[in-house]
Amino acid sequence: MKAKGGILTGTLTVTAPPRKGVQAVPANDDDDGLYQNSAPPAKPSVALPEEVVIYLKKVPGHYSPPDQPVALDQKFLQFSQRVLPLLKGTTVTFTNHDPVYHSVFTNSQANNFHLGRKSTGEKSYVTLTHSEVPIRVYCEIHSSMRAFILVLDNPFFTTVGPGQKFKIDGIPPGTYTMVAWHDYWQPVERKVTIRRGKTTQADVTMDKVQN
Repeated sequence: MKAKGGILTGTLTVTAPPRKGVQAVPANDDDDGLYQNSAPPAKPSVALPEEVVIYLKKVPGHYSPPDQPVALDQKFLQFSQRVLPLLKGTTVTFTNHDPVYHSVFTNSQANNFHLGRKSTGEKSYVTLTHSEVPIRVYCEIHSSMRAFILVLDNPFFTTVGPGQKFKIDGIPPGTYTMVAWHDYWQPVERKVTIRRGKTTQADVTMDKVQN
């Protein structure tokens, strides 16, 4: 597929206002005594990076999910990633690395799950079988925790940060809608035409915050 397809590249520019606050919570957040005689986890030295998902809609073909699961763990009272794109049918593992309980769930109708209360080291598995952008994931115990899973129909996606370049290769020739998705900035869509053996340049500017 990759040798026969085309390449999509571009640079992400963000002129929209930055996110208000960060997802990390103070290290002394004891959350109703759930630390079970253990010291609270140290506050992360940096906040989770801002990542934008670049993906293509309605690329024809049948695409099998990866054999290995992908992780969306809990550590430092936050999820290990704010945004997680994946191919439909992929299994996600949720492992609690904190010395407190977590109870991960989503209100999604298509990909509903509620993992229940999990202690340190416990792992859960969820296979996401329906396309959905996004699945909003929360912790029932820690209201500041949230993540977004994008369940996509094809593997032609990537993540990119502000000011960075992105590249997706092996794309079947055709004209598609390219989406730049972020949970805080307003998503951007544009048409792109992919030609066999050629590189298509499609820069993206995100200039608005979601309403």
